[in-house]
Amino acid sequence: MKVVIFGTGKHAEMVHYLFTHDSPHEVVAFCVGRAYLSATGGQLVGLPVVAFEELSSHYPAVAFQLHIAVGQPKARRHIYEQAKAAGYSFASYISSRANTWPDMVVGEHVFIDPIASIHPCVTIGDNAMLLGVILGHHSVVGSNVLISACIIGGNARIGDDTFVGMGAVINENVRIGRNNIIGAGALIGKHTDDNAVYTGEYSKKRLVDASRIALFK
Repeated sequence: MKVVIFGTGKHAEMVHYLFTHDSPHEVVAFCVGRAYLSATGGQLVGLPVVAFEELSSHYPAVAFQLHIAVGQPKARRHIYEQAKAAGYSFASYISSRANTWPDMVVGEHVFIDPIASIHPCVTIGDNAMLLGVILGHHSVVGSNVLISACIIGGNARIGDDTFVGMGAVINENVRIGRNNIIGAGALIGKHTDDNAVYTGEYSKKRLVDASRIALFK
């Protein structure tokens, strides 16, 4: 199937590369909102960039699928709903290099990158993006989520519209509410309410001068 990628950032370039080298799909173009079109110069990696508002004129829904290379969950959901209302279907990407199992259940428009490790008995909702995650058995991931380079224990539940940042740890049997922001390095050991925000502690700079430390003798 021929695919148009929404987005022109570095993530969109990576998505183009993965689709090209690790999927049966052919990427034929990119698109962005009209307000951002001029900044692209009209091309990316040798392919045309068109305004999303005019997408159906260039790449109609009857012949082309869309993949949204936007990580921010609210923006991603908004674009997804607009495109769906316009009649577009969506191309998922599940890397052949990801560690997955045959019983995994996935919704529409899912992105799973090459270093994700997903245990058996897992369900993933629509419009979800999983990057470098370790996802435990019997877990359920909601729709419109971004989960990035974190560890999620078995039998956990991640609510719709939630972001989980790099290095976060969510313990087994924990239920994360809808529209949560779990920041990088956060440790979550209890259920969370809807609309909750958690942040981890950033490392503090020490006063010692690194040039005075001999790591090896």
